[in-house]
Amino acid sequence: MSDALTEEFFAEVSDKYYPQVLEGLEHLGAGDVAGGIEILSRPLHTIKGVTGFMPGFESASGFTHKVESFLKKLQAGSLPHSADNISLAAHGVNSIFAVIEQIRDAGAPDQDEMDAVTEVLAAASGEGSGASCPAARCLTVEQEQDCAVLRVTAPRIHRKHQRDQIVGAIITQPQETPVVLDVSLVKTFGSSAWEDISTLAGHWSISVRGLAGAARETFHAGGMDALLAVLPAQAAAGEAL
Repeated sequence: MSDALTEEFFAEVSDKYYPQVLEGLEHLGAGDVAGGIEILSRPLHTIKGVTGFMPGFESASGFTHKVESFLKKLQAGSLPHSADNISLAAHGVNSIFAVIEQIRDAGAPDQDEMDAVTEVLAAASGEGSGASCPAARCLTVEQEQDCAVLRVTAPRIHRKHQRDQIVGAIITQPQETPVVLDVSLVKTFGSSAWEDISTLAGHWSISVRGLAGAARETFHAGGMDALLAVLPAQAAAGEAL
């Protein structure tokens, strides 16, 4: 496909498709799941079709198809309309635009980022390898200076057993011991998990270290910065004191 046609496609994305997507996401965030997905389906279906025929953009078409599949499950009611699933849906949709821009600007998408999104969508749908190991440990507990450091080792925190592990690790610490939750390895962190942790903030001194990407977006979107202290990625645990 010529550069002129690629430019025409991105002009349509900017002028036509993205405004429709913003409208759909607004409906989705307001709780109108069926209406929001109906609005989203039109521009996403077009993007999937067009990128499927654009040399170099084929991976964006396949990625869009996976996001569409998740949205269809939400729309059909086969997945609960939970805050986590709505957040994942919105993140998946926004990631489509990140992928096509990466291909345009760098010649290829960020494969790790794309894989992370598709894996978390599959996990939320009850698919993928994560579904067969529901009790896998998702963190380690270490002592660093006078703090307990809970180092989250799973790249995605969305399942109840993961939330229970993190909460359980916190409440086993003496209340006078500062707790540092290190999420440097985490790509996505569900809002329900942040909410569970925040309920302990009145009893334990909890700081969060290593926030980045979608995990940071969910953290701030939920107002967690008013309840949990944020440390830089390389900060020593003692700085939480």
